[in-house]
Amino acid sequence: MTKYMANTKGSKINSVSSWSIQIVNRFGTKNNVVLNDRKCTCQAFQKLKIPCGHALFAADSVGLPYASLVGDCYKTSTWAETYQGVINPEANLNEVEVPMEVSSSILFPPKARRPSGRPKELRIPSTGEIKGNRVSKSVPNKCGRCRLSGHNRSSCTNPI
Repeated sequence: MTKYMANTKGSKINSVSSWSIQIVNRFGTKNNVVLNDRKCTCQAFQKLKIPCGHALFAADSVGLPYASLVGDCYKTSTWAETYQGVINPEANLNEVEVPMEVSSSILFPPKARRPSGRPKELRIPSTGEIKGNRVSKSVPNKCGRCRLSGHNRSSCTNPI
């Protein structure tokens, strides 16, 4: 949420109604936020159930706490209710009756083949993920002919 808020710095607020607000980006892009329905035109608010930068900016202008905008699935009370039921312990495997046709059958792993094409090196980021800064190499490139750094083989002027 902190990254989202940093992305909306310098934006302007146009109030449409008490719960509907229009955010104008630094570059002139307009996004409409409806706080009571938890909707934004960028769609990130609806998909992730976490307020996008526009919704955070709008909540700041109205004085609404950020915690009220976060979806119920992220709240601790929901997680506690999920695991509130009784979990029965696993039965002893020696006491379980297995039918004869199941115990006598031989089970082989599924026939699968490796997918065609070169395997992907990087995974595809999901909606709402922000790519971080890439770390540069710590070792500079060297020339293939003279092994000195600062140039490559095609621009090497050192004698052979």
